[in-house]
Amino acid sequence: MNLSIKTLDRICLLAVVVVFFVSGFWVVSRGARQLRQVRQENDFLVRSMKDLALAEKNLQRLNDAIAETRREIKALNEHIPNSAKIGEFLRQLDALIKEREITLESFHPLPVVKKKLFTRIPIRLTCRGTFVNIYDLLCDLETMNRLVDVETIAIANPNRDPEGRFDMTASIFERQA
Repeated sequence: MNLSIKTLDRICLLAVVVVFFVSGFWVVSRGARQLRQVRQENDFLVRSMKDLALAEKNLQRLNDAIAETRREIKALNEHIPNSAKIGEFLRQLDALIKEREITLESFHPLPVVKKKLFTRIPIRLTCRGTFVNIYDLLCDLETMNRLVDVETIAIANPNRDPEGRFDMTASIFERQA
């Protein structure tokens, strides 16, 4: 079989065209594959950034919750401290009594009552003052940072004076270790 130059040129041209299209297809498919991989990585990064932003938001909420819990624990520790801090309580009580213009007649600590989780320290107070000032003192005791449990109250005014006598038993608490 004799091939003419014309046929040989056609075969070579066809081979060049086929090689051109095959290599073009290979380059384009490789580029498309890399583009698809870049898009997948970008999507992954976008999802990761969203997840990271959500995690940071949740972390901030958790930190806020921890800070709030710490404040609550601190407030509870102030309400019922580890030690009775009777001196501090007496200073606060004295300031309240002076502020309300009440006369303290007697102050008697009563026997301590130990419970499983806390110790109750009852104190008996006898005071003299107007009803409004006594009422204000009771409100002050109820709203103190410290937990004060007013157990008994007796108000008497036998002579119909503007000032009456006020007997009260209140307890302060300390936590058991």
